[in-house]
Amino acid sequence: MTSRAVRLQAPKTLRQSTFDLVKRSMLDGEYLSGQILSANSLAAELGISNSPVREALMDLTSLGLVEVVRNRGFRVRQMTEQDRREVLEMRRIVEVSTMERLTERGVSDAELAVADGLAQDFVSLLREERVRDHLDADHRFHMYLIGLLGNSRISQTVENLRDQTRICGAFVDIPIDTLQTCADEHLDLIDALRMRDRLLVRSLMERQLEFAAARGALTQARSDGAAPATPRPTTTVLH
Repeated sequence: MTSRAVRLQAPKTLRQSTFDLVKRSMLDGEYLSGQILSANSLAAELGISNSPVREALMDLTSLGLVEVVRNRGFRVRQMTEQDRREVLEMRRIVEVSTMERLTERGVSDAELAVADGLAQDFVSLLREERVRDHLDADHRFHMYLIGLLGNSRISQTVENLRDQTRICGAFVDIPIDTLQTCADEHLDLIDALRMRDRLLVRSLMERQLEFAAARGALTQARSDGAAPATPRPTTTVLH
């Protein structure tokens, strides 16, 4: 046994694995707004018992991504116009103000280097037109910056709000040229942080939130006009 301390990462539970899988399907647009999710059906598709699936769906309920429907199971959250306004307002209050505080605190050269690396990952995935991976890179970039203040509750709140913004695949079909604009704004945001320009940081964040709100409205309009979706069987089996 080496004397060096080794941090072992605990394996995921079936509950956590199911949570991650269903959440991923929601963010990728595989589940439509208002679609019913059956714990029994999901458990059968995944090859596991009902309990971890139901627990995972209850966890998603607590985050506002799904809701309980009596005698039917769970339903993917239908984000109304009011919901979208509330999420946008919350993100302005929490996310934008956190970025302003980060600007005032100052970001070290080492921290900026990490942020730049994450932004470059974003650009590389864009060149490969890997939109879903690109969206995850965008999420990592912003959550890294938010996390620099060291407030876990703020980080959890922002992550949940961002998930609600992305629900039902709101961003999976964004045109490449639009994504290029997002990539450029990431680099602009890093420069603004380097210069400690609080007003520019606020302006860039506000612009991104307005774009996210518009995408959410477009996705909801499409979903409202779509035929009810047949639950998509998953090819993943959890053990």
